[in-house]
Amino acid sequence: MKKYLIFSIRILLGGTFLLSACLKLFPIEPFELNFIDLGIANWITAPFIARLLIGTEFFLGVLLLFGLALKKFTLPATFILVALFSTYILFQLFTSGNKGDCGCFGTYLQMTPLQSLIKNVILVSLAVLLYLISEVKRIRFQNALIIFFAVAALSLPLLLNPIDLMAGKVRQPEEINFPLPITLITGESTKNDTIDLMKGKHIISFISLTCPHCKVAAFKMHVMKKRHPEIPFYFILNGKENKLQDFYDATKADNIDYMFLFGKNFYTLTGGNLPTIYWVDNGMVVKKSMYISLEEKEILQWLGEQ
Repeated sequence: MKKYLIFSIRILLGGTFLLSACLKLFPIEPFELNFIDLGIANWITAPFIARLLIGTEFFLGVLLLFGLALKKFTLPATFILVALFSTYILFQLFTSGNKGDCGCFGTYLQMTPLQSLIKNVILVSLAVLLYLISEVKRIRFQNALIIFFAVAALSLPLLLNPIDLMAGKVRQPEEINFPLPITLITGESTKNDTIDLMKGKHIISFISLTCPHCKVAAFKMHVMKKRHPEIPFYFILNGKENKLQDFYDATKADNIDYMFLFGKNFYTLTGGNLPTIYWVDNGMVVKKSMYISLEEKEILQWLGEQ
């Protein structure tokens, strides 16, 4: 029974780490944005930190599955990693409350910070039990295997989802200069705002509440807006209004003004390509942008231009 219990706990813990790593890897952008949102990384360092942590999860997951150096290295490292994630979750809990998705299992399995904290307590309890009942065993070529798995696991996120350092240099759609079709926007609005989109500069994003790429874009804009409240982001949303809170839970983007737009006008303005992002200057669309290459520095430079 003891042997089967040890095996079961190892499989459960290792499988949890591997599942967590895999689900965070695609898409990885929300995990990266969390570090920027909390102020512990910037646009350059966040992709590296995210992949390092995911690689560490892969590494510990494999060591747990194979039962390598459990007492000497694997379980102590597990305690440290879970404590690190728990600290992050507690910070999120105290600063933002028990709302939104902690990002522990990527975008596929959403958990509130409190739910994730409970999950971590269970993982630590199982790890403690495994530490107490497991025996020290010397496995042949153990050190060589650990080094091999470390290199492979830490390299895997970089190989499967490489860091695109040139994302901001991706060729944007041609700069254009046409009047914002405001009548298409205001004709079916369900929300009257005091913001005049025809005056001043605005970055207007056409967002579907259920589109995965739109959610990543909205989270990215939330982070920028939090860092620079003067950036005039504006959402034109499409979807069922009762899904708005779910959208906010995933993106934290309730700090950005919005309106809803339904029907064919939304499709006419976007062409079905989501998210569509307009850079508007006094009623003229001067640029269209892709969210993946939307850069904070470029936006601030544009806003500073007279």
